[in-house]
Amino acid sequence: MKTLEPRDTYELIGHKQNEQFILKAWEKDKIPHSLLLSGPRGVGKATFAFRVARFLLNNGGIDQNSQNGLDFGQQIIDETLAVPRETIVNRQVANNAHPNLLVIQRSENSQTKKIRSEIVIDDLKPLKSFLNLKASDAGWRVVIIDTIDDMNPNSANAILKILEEPPKKVIFMLINNSEGRLLPTIKSRCQLLKFSALSKDDLVLALQSYGANLEELDINLVYQLSCGSMRTANEILSSDFLKNLNDIKGLISGVWPVLVSDSEAIFEKWQKLTKQDPTSVLEDKILIIKNWLSDGLVRYARSRRGRPPAIKDEEKLFERLINTHGPGRLLERLQEVERLVAQSKGLNLDKKETFIKFIRLLTE
Repeated sequence: MKTLEPRDTYELIGHKQNEQFILKAWEKDKIPHSLLLSGPRGVGKATFAFRVARFLLNNGGIDQNSQNGLDFGQQIIDETLAVPRETIVNRQVANNAHPNLLVIQRSENSQTKKIRSEIVIDDLKPLKSFLNLKASDAGWRVVIIDTIDDMNPNSANAILKILEEPPKKVIFMLINNSEGRLLPTIKSRCQLLKFSALSKDDLVLALQSYGANLEELDINLVYQLSCGSMRTANEILSSDFLKNLNDIKGLISGVWPVLVSDSEAIFEKWQKLTKQDPTSVLEDKILIIKNWLSDGLVRYARSRRGRPPAIKDEEKLFERLINTHGPGRLLERLQEVERLVAQSKGLNLDKKETFIKFIRLLTE
């Protein structure tokens, strides 16, 4: 199952309250100069950002307060942010060719040919000329930063200075997956829009829209493992992750300390079973397991009330992990796993070593 990139996705599933916020701001001519789109990874924040961008770029040259906003005297009344697919704006945004839209992301290092682990100051060079130009149609200019978490201190401070004195009719949309990595001063200068994990019904709707065969899925399992993230659900279904999960459970449930040879055996199995290049998805698999363990830790701490276990006998696994490490230390180790994943991706570390370190964090 293959999903579309956010710039190519026209349907918004969930997050209706955020859409209504933008529409009401538009009607009152009070669009914020900066939006902080904050919430879990993969729940639709970038999709929402491009949806807002298309709306503003399509309608931004029109006086929304005018009773004669259209040439033929019809007042503009919008119920959603959707823009007709046949418009030129949609084609330009999809092709990254709209002159009034700038997307800032981690770039490729010209020496290593790898994507950088951070958004560096050089990635902001196009921003200066972009902000100095006036929109060709006297409309809005839109800057999407995906993600603000990826900015190093220099680039974050550069953005902060711009947000302190924002240009007119420019909107910044800052995508934020982890509030802990965000400068408080940046947050204070943005209108916060919170994005929650998708409900199970919304996740089912999203999966159906991309042609997933739900009859062959344990949707409860996929929902719990994905933590309501469409991107994570896609990663689960696009690989053999569900087949791999029990291998990891068995490794963690076995004799401690885990032998390096046993970890290597599971790693090699992952390599063989993964249909796509396994080096590009190993960290994502580890992150899914980390999220499953974090979610299970919360449920276990709540006396096992609420959602049922994601997989068979997981209660015994959590009981062992908690009794060995203690809840606080286990949470710290899970946070270390997340840092390991980020480091492995950013520095292109050896995948086998990353996997072995991951197992050690849980079992030693």
